[in-house]
Amino acid sequence: MFMRRSVVGCRGAIGSNARGASLIEVLVAILILSFGMLAMAGLHAAAFKYGKMSQFRGVATQLGSEFGDRMRANVPGALDGAYVFEEAYDRNADAVTVPACANPAACTAAEIASVDLAQMRNTVRVALPGGGLYVQRDAAQPNIYNVWVMWLDPEAAGNEENDDTASMSERCPEGAAVSAPRPQCMPMRVVL
Repeated sequence: MFMRRSVVGCRGAIGSNARGASLIEVLVAILILSFGMLAMAGLHAAAFKYGKMSQFRGVATQLGSEFGDRMRANVPGALDGAYVFEEAYDRNADAVTVPACANPAACTAAEIASVDLAQMRNTVRVALPGGGLYVQRDAAQPNIYNVWVMWLDPEAAGNEENDDTASMSERCPEGAAVSAPRPQCMPMRVVL
């Protein structure tokens, strides 16, 4: 009998220690799982942020390409410099009134260029947050234009009032006179 009691006593001691160890193991597993879930939430937030930035860049590229196509469709107006728009960037710009042709049946190249420019400025303003356009003609080659599509990316570094480190802000044209918050600038070169 003495043997039986000691065996039972040993089993009871081993069983109670095992139950406590498994509870600690469960708590550690929950802690590790919670860290993993927090990391996944952070990864999801970063993916959303970079997805939005990519969307803005894609829209800017598409708008710049459309503007280049409009210039190529009106080569005489472009060669005369009618597409130049070198005004300072204004993130709060109002809609531009689209001019009408004097004779709607036969618009001149300059009139088509002014209509194209006004429509593109309005489109960029609506399609991108704080959207703006800056168009400069190459001084050495009159058949080449430099086009910048600008916008404020709310998630980009450098959009705070005292921070000028926006990731694409160094690509902004000198004449655009950008100030804080600095816009993102997508440069394009259009050859007619």
